[in-house]
This record gives sequence, structure tokens and C-alpha cells, in this order.
Amino acid sequence: MIVRRLAVALAAALPLAGCAYPTTTVRTLESKPQLAFVNAAKDSTLFVNGVLIGPAADFDGKKNTLQVESGTHLIEIQQNGRTVFSQAVYLGTDSTKTITLPN
Repeated sequence: MIVRRLAVALAAALPLAGCAYPTTTVRTLESKPQLAFVNAAKDSTLFVNGVLIGPAADFDGKKNTLQVESGTHLIEIQQNGRTVFSQAVYLGTDSTKTITLPN
């Protein structure tokens, strides 16, 4: 009789042995500053701190923005080998700076 009760208790407890409480992960996402360029020509090239990024028109603020680290950055846009825009820009956390270029 005791063996039978023990067997029933084990049978009832066995499915619970494989169960675990759900786990959760909390992540803090860092909000990096963003840059957008309005009126950038298709053939203009973007440089940030002297590093070639790519076509400035790719970061129009509608489809895409450029994420950078917080701080001061030298932003340059070149077209046909000449600089058409050059400015040092400070960007704080979670800010978006939109630079409007002349037509």
C-alpha cells in the first residue's frame, strides 16, 4: 500500500520536475544621436571625422538616418571632388540633427 502511494506520488511529481519558471531578459537600449541630410545630391559623398560614410542622399531622414556616437563631429559633404559643406556639429544622446544643404 505504501509502495503504491509512493509510486502514485512519484508519477504525479515527475511531469513537474521538467518544468521551469519562464525567464525574462531586460535590456537597456542606448539611444544614439542621428544625422539627416535634406537636399543632398545623389552624387554627393558624406564624410564624418574624415571617414568616408557613403552617399549623403542615403541619409535623408525619411528612409534612413546616420547614427553616430555622442560628441562633436566634423561633418563634410563633397561633390565632384570639392567640399560643398563642412561644419563641426555637437550631438547629444537621443538627438537628431537635420542638416539642410543648399540646392
